[in-house]
Amino acid sequence: MTHAGPSDRGRVADRARRAWDTIRRTTPADRRGCLVLLAGVLAGLLLLSSALALLCAVVALPQHLTALHDDTHRREDGHTSTGVVTDIRETRHVGDPDWTEYVPFVRTDVDGATVTILMRDDSADEQGVYHVGQRLRLVSDPDHPGVRRVLSDHIRDGLTGAVRTWTIVLVVSAVVFVPLMTVTVVWIRREDRRNRERRIERAAERIREREVEEARDRRRPSSA
Repeated sequence: MTHAGPSDRGRVADRARRAWDTIRRTTPADRRGCLVLLAGVLAGLLLLSSALALLCAVVALPQHLTALHDDTHRREDGHTSTGVVTDIRETRHVGDPDWTEYVPFVRTDVDGATVTILMRDDSADEQGVYHVGQRLRLVSDPDHPGVRRVLSDHIRDGLTGAVRTWTIVLVVSAVVFVPLMTVTVVWIRREDRRNRERRIERAAERIREREVEEARDRRRPSSA
């Protein structure tokens, strides 16, 4: 472990005093300009983050709502059966962060025949959700009787939680994004109008200067 000596602490104190002296010497107009710039940067970052959150929610929420609706439809109108987990396929996905997908192989009866189904649509991202020999409740898709899905309260709770989470993200990001975007658009239009007025004023000033110069030239006696 290293310790700062007296000379190091003195240099730090000198830099702090110089920084404080610089701040005190700045004019109120400069300080207001810095505060306006800082507020603009923070507002821009907040606007960008809320826009990204809103975009993610708009994409993710319909998918989870559809999955929850399909699960409700299967629970109400599907035919239930049972199956046994015979194997589990583990797939490592590289990302940020990395995660492992666990997909069960389930042996069940379909139309009087014993088959083994890879339940891709009911995979888990946690080890221990499925284990070999586990007996699962299955439900057939009313629109596709040959398709089986796992009838799991854990999956149902996950879908419900995802819908709730993305709904909150959608509402909060919209509450932040819409006012900020409105203020930004109003400010841009106001600055554009001010810039046009300044250009018109500068053009009128140049015209007046040219007219004064021409009038001065006319009053100036011509050389013999």
